[in-house]
Amino acid sequence: MSKLLIFSDTHGETAPCVDIILSSRGIDGIIHAGDCVRDAEDLEAAFPSIPIYYVRGNNDFFTRAPMSLNLEIGGARVYVTHGHMQNVKHELTLRTLKNEARGAALVVFGHTHQPITEYDGEMTILNPGSTLFSRTYAEAEITNGKVKTRILTL
Repeated sequence: MSKLLIFSDTHGETAPCVDIILSSRGIDGIIHAGDCVRDAEDLEAAFPSIPIYYVRGNNDFFTRAPMSLNLEIGGARVYVTHGHMQNVKHELTLRTLKNEARGAALVVFGHTHQPITEYDGEMTILNPGSTLFSRTYAEAEITNGKVKTRILTL
């Protein structure tokens, strides 16, 4: 089993993330879905033994961070993007995001600051919300390619 913490849209406030990481047990990785890459880099420096995967968001300038990631975690394909390029604020069906992530078991995005979990066949689509604005984050457990997620409030 692989256990992940998932953050997005921290916008310069990493203290809640640090507290969550310190109080969590058995974390195999952390995903940050953008806004702000610098926050993800700070977490990476603070927790060098935990793999941290991150993408750039619409407020991330002058960074080499990718726009999206395709990862293999716990036997499942995980697609990560911020969502602004996929128009997630205006496409209620998330069609563009789903098309780009085709074949992924877990799709992680941010941008809207609103937590959601949606299912499309075998695909789990997750926005953890924002630790700053909605005061939420997510956990995911991946076992033999099967994904279970939950959204948590600070």
